[in-house]
Amino acid sequence: MRRKRISITGYGLFMGITGERFIIKKGKEVLREIPAFEVSQVILDTGGATISSAAMRLMLKHGIELLIMRGGRLLGKLSPVRRGSNIHLKLAQYEAQNSPVGVKLARAFAMGKLRNQSDMLRSLAKNRSGEERKSLNNAARDIKSIMWSMNEIDGSPEVVKGKIIRMEAEAGRIYWSAIASILPSWVSFDRRRQRFDEPEDPFNISLNYLYSILLSEAWFILETTGFEPFIGFLHVPSNRRAALAADFMEEFRQPVVDRAVLSLVKEMRDFVENKKLRPEARKKLLDAYEKRMNVKVTFKSRYLPIRGH
Repeated sequence: MRRKRISITGYGLFMGITGERFIIKKGKEVLREIPAFEVSQVILDTGGATISSAAMRLMLKHGIELLIMRGGRLLGKLSPVRRGSNIHLKLAQYEAQNSPVGVKLARAFAMGKLRNQSDMLRSLAKNRSGEERKSLNNAARDIKSIMWSMNEIDGSPEVVKGKIIRMEAEAGRIYWSAIASILPSWVSFDRRRQRFDEPEDPFNISLNYLYSILLSEAWFILETTGFEPFIGFLHVPSNRRAALAADFMEEFRQPVVDRAVLSLVKEMRDFVENKKLRPEARKKLLDAYEKRMNVKVTFKSRYLPIRGH
């Protein structure tokens, strides 16, 4: 059975429980009642809602993650305690950082991302004609060329990783320039802007919101498996960022988030107010994200939803 993600974005909401079910109320009115076993994640993205301690205990009991966000930015999370953490796996992860294994992983994460960027542009080109189609295909070809060049990099782990990061940045410039060329002018998307760039256009703001959701999901999966999310291979380890989760999510950005956001471009005129997503916009984005995560694809002879892979 497909498990649900609950998003709490409105003011005056209360989330409690009755038995093994979550109840969401506004005043005395019950808006939703959901069995705990049907829930995978709860997102709290408002300062005007309350979650009871009983609801939080029920989340922990059923392995449900609570994300606490503000304006689309992940502030923190509540996750069940992981007993019996695989210390040998973590030690191997530390040792691999600056070894040939670490370089191989960094290269694989980056190449997976570039392959998907190229495939995305070719897919978008199919529905276009003339110069627009030619431009998208040319950009896809250039990114694929950069991807194959990554196989030819030699040197110490530091040198190789540095070159990979620079090549990834160049591919990103080509990719987002191509995406910008097919968006309506009213979207006002000129380049990729992260949250610290304080974007004002709905496309960047929507991307940042869903990338935060994707990062949290990657983080949760890695912790569940026994990895240390803060020790990465492509991204530099940092106390402020779960570097391995950032590595792991790279090749899921395009088939999940980018496609989800592109599918909603025509509806974005009213997505943003005061540089923040409206509650109804967040719901549409989360619905599109879930739809993409549940698309079935074949990988290594296994036909599963993207989330399953």
